[in-house]
Amino acid sequence: MTVIQATHLKFNYGSKQVLKDIDFTVEKGEIIGLIGENGAGKSTLLNILLGLLPAHGAATVLDQKPGTAFNKAHLGSMLQGDMRLSGITVLEMLQEAAAQYPKALDPQAILTEIGLQAQGNQRITSLSGGQLRRVTFGMALVGNPDLLFLDEPTAGMDAKARQDFWQHIETLRQQGKTMIITSHYLEEIQQIADRLLILQDGRFTFQGTLDELQAQHLETVISCRTELQPAIFKGLPAVTNVQQTGLLLKIHSTDGDLTLKALVPLLDQLHQISVTRKSLEDIFIQMTGK
Repeated sequence: MTVIQATHLKFNYGSKQVLKDIDFTVEKGEIIGLIGENGAGKSTLLNILLGLLPAHGAATVLDQKPGTAFNKAHLGSMLQGDMRLSGITVLEMLQEAAAQYPKALDPQAILTEIGLQAQGNQRITSLSGGQLRRVTFGMALVGNPDLLFLDEPTAGMDAKARQDFWQHIETLRQQGKTMIITSHYLEEIQQIADRLLILQDGRFTFQGTLDELQAQHLETVISCRTELQPAIFKGLPAVTNVQQTGLLLKIHSTDGDLTLKALVPLLDQLHQISVTRKSLEDIFIQMTGK
């Protein structure tokens, strides 16, 4: 079932064209990693799908135009910019959010889910940035949505809170929720996303799985510890670069199998060998030149 469909979507801020004729679909139960540099248009796209911004072209969300009452009842969002309302507690904030939805979950249960049960009676303004981000996540969850938009959700969270957050996303996946997530923590997106949408200069330059992206950027990194000199490896088949830090050697190859075969005679002098493909972050840096 198609949950989101956009065709020839365009958006301008004044004379600046932010989105340039983009097309994409999202299927039920998918987790989409929406990736792009700052200013690429990721937040703008989410705001269009929420019905907060108008756009040229066609877009449907849950088979309706963005921003309908039906959409609002079945959609949760965690945008950038957390609300710091004075004089209101964490629990009261969640209760107020729950009151906007017809099938809301228990706010007290959400407090426990986001790990803030001890802070339920604290004022919102007394929370740390990471705690406030978790409250915003709770507000996105309390309506029991079918579709979630999460824009830089772990910004400001410490390592433990980020780990807990992604475990929660995995639980939501098992419940069949559909999600679009943006994040600058690309190693986290790499682990969780079913498909990637890479937005550059207002257009999607890639739509597909990580495996499909890696297949377009064929490079294998063979790491090992050795006392051999880097020059020995630079002439091996398919090797494009050799890096050495102390005894740690990294061999970059466009054909890992071919390079590994050439390393066989040296195996007794190579230790702790590992073979990896380019990460999402490596590929993104290559694509953007940054």
